[in-house]
Amino acid sequence: MRVIVRGLLDGEVKDVIAEDGWITAVAQAGAGDVTGARLIEAGGHLFPGFIDVHVHGGGGADVMDGSMDAFEQIAWTHARHGTTALVLTTVSAPDEAILRVLSAWRMPASWRGADVLGFHLEGPFIHPDRRGAHPAECLCMPAPERLRKYAAAGPVRILTLAPELPGAEETLAAARAMGVVVSLGHSAATWAESMRAFDLGAQSVTHLFNAMTGLHHRQPGLAAAALAHSGAMVELILDGIHVHPEMARLAVRVKGRDRVMLVTDAIPVVDMPEGRYAFAGDEVVYQGGAVRRLDGTLAGSALTMARAVRTGLEHGVFALPDVPLLAARNAARLLGERRGRIAPGFRADLAVLSDDGQVTHTLVGGRLVYRA
Repeated sequence: MRVIVRGLLDGEVKDVIAEDGWITAVAQAGAGDVTGARLIEAGGHLFPGFIDVHVHGGGGADVMDGSMDAFEQIAWTHARHGTTALVLTTVSAPDEAILRVLSAWRMPASWRGADVLGFHLEGPFIHPDRRGAHPAECLCMPAPERLRKYAAAGPVRILTLAPELPGAEETLAAARAMGVVVSLGHSAATWAESMRAFDLGAQSVTHLFNAMTGLHHRQPGLAAAALAHSGAMVELILDGIHVHPEMARLAVRVKGRDRVMLVTDAIPVVDMPEGRYAFAGDEVVYQGGAVRRLDGTLAGSALTMARAVRTGLEHGVFALPDVPLLAARNAARLLGERRGRIAPGFRADLAVLSDDGQVTHTLVGGRLVYRA
């Protein structure tokens, strides 16, 4: 089926022409193109659909619920905010719980939200002192055999790993051999330990500045190494809570716009009323836009990718032409996906935004999955 989406691209009215889920042309559609096609007069600004590589939940559903219904609810919730592809993210839990979640995934015959690209294992191979909201009793030392067991149960795409832990180097090597992206995070690693992990093949950093050794002038740790290493990609949570705008600006300035990925780290509270919820085996309070455990520890976020984009633009963290990179293309490149660009040969994933940054349309593989 041919679909034509008409909107503003680089300040000009353009037609994005897609067939069978893939973009075939970006031009002014002629009469022959329109005949027999579905024409969507979007009117707003066309962006590549957002890609979120770190999302725990949304719309009341949690990845750890371990059901296709929960996965679809998460995918649908975030699609309403311009996300067209995401990586379902687990928390540290007993092996049987993680394996149940991974094995619950089945390629659906029909689907109403963002595409699911696989799973991000955020734990259990993380440092107890930098665990954040992860249950301490569920953490364990990295082990290749354990990772292989996880990967045999479901499509693991990303592994968060604390590189200073015993067994981390062997697990990193096993992950790379399986094609799993290794993201350093929840870590007390020194500069040397971090740089060695990058040299051994770690490609990314989980929510830069949060739950890691920070920028200290005599003891540079993981955050400093992430900024300094030219090949490392970094996640950034732009909710105005996890990272101060000045630090976010510093990260983009140092890393460059092609090495930063916006993520949400969203938990089930997205699009839900403020109040008390269960998450990661504990009670959390969603209030004033932030989600915290009762001891005050941040526990994920209520962020959407659309709001992350608006926050970045409002605070001058990046400019409008940078949005396709930070919100889509960099993540697609990290995962080796043909997404994140409005160009022939790429997946027909589109987010349409109004002048004030609100999502008006979301298309996944050429399917209109959301319209405001």
